Amino acid sequence: MENIEFYRNRNLGERLSVAGEFIRREWKILYKLILIPAIPLALVVGYFQHNFFSDYFDFIGNLYSGNGNLYGMVGFMGLFLLASLLITLVLTAISGAVMSRYEEGLLTKETTLKDLKRKIFSNMNNLFFVGLTTMFLFVLAIVVFFLIIIMPAYILPGAAAAIIGILLLFIVLFAILPPLSLVFYPALFQNASVWQSIGKGFRLGFKNWSSTFVILIIVGLITGAISLILQLPYTIFLTVQKIQHWDLDIVSYALSCLSSIGSAFVMPLSFIFLAFQYFSITEKDENISLLSKIEEFDNL
Repeated sequence: MENIEFYRNRNLGERLSVAGEFIRREWKILYKLILIPAIPLALVVGYFQHNFFSDYFDFIGNLYSGNGNLYGMVGFMGLFLLASLLITLVLTAISGAVMSRYEEGLLTKETTLKDLKRKIFSNMNNLFFVGLTTMFLFVLAIVVFFLIIIMPAYILPGAAAAIIGILLLFIVLFAILPPLSLVFYPALFQNASVWQSIGKGFRLGFKNWSSTFVILIIVGLITGAISLILQLPYTIFLTVQKIQHWDLDIVSYALSCLSSIGSAFVMPLSFIFLAFQYFSITEKDENISLLSKIEEFDNL
């Protein structure tokens, strides 16, 4: 069976179709490699998630009495977010390494994490620094934004200024979401530097804003539905457990871990669908496949 060509200018339907075809062909090797680190990491995420939500329910239940453990809840929330970021970093790095191996024509059923080790660590490094820089720029932009909208507060009534500020903030966040989703791909697949990756991601994202947004919505609905199905048993059980005062923490912890594994299961799906969006709009913008063919011809 002929390998799927990554860099090809496809319409929106074809991008979704080819991403689904790639997953259909390679899901066995993809999930074999992903589940090895995902399961132990999901157990850690599940532990922090369970303690956070358990403390949250206790805090809400004791809100008026003042007996809720606010510091414990905030602490476990921070650990839960850090563990979630770690598992996202690792699984995204592996997904990118698998796709790179496939593009090279070297991905087989016998491929192991050891074979991909160098690429995985390179991807983790790129993801970390691109993510850190993007976060810094995002926070800086939010600070500047709030400083700018302080001025209308001196002219408009307090409520009107607040409403305008919230609306403007929502519009800005809505506008940058599609470009933000593409900033990692140049670093992962084209060895771009941190600033090159962010710049190219934003340029292509704004240039192809509507199609990227549509893919985000479609993929978000699919992955969100899967995650919700696996999260619901834990949420329902924990709610009933707190109301009925059941001493069954081991069951709720197991369900929390199941929901974490479910979230890990859908992470590669989002990555792959957005990757084929990136490949297509990059080909349309740069004609990468044509340039590579010319280079191959020159080397003959």
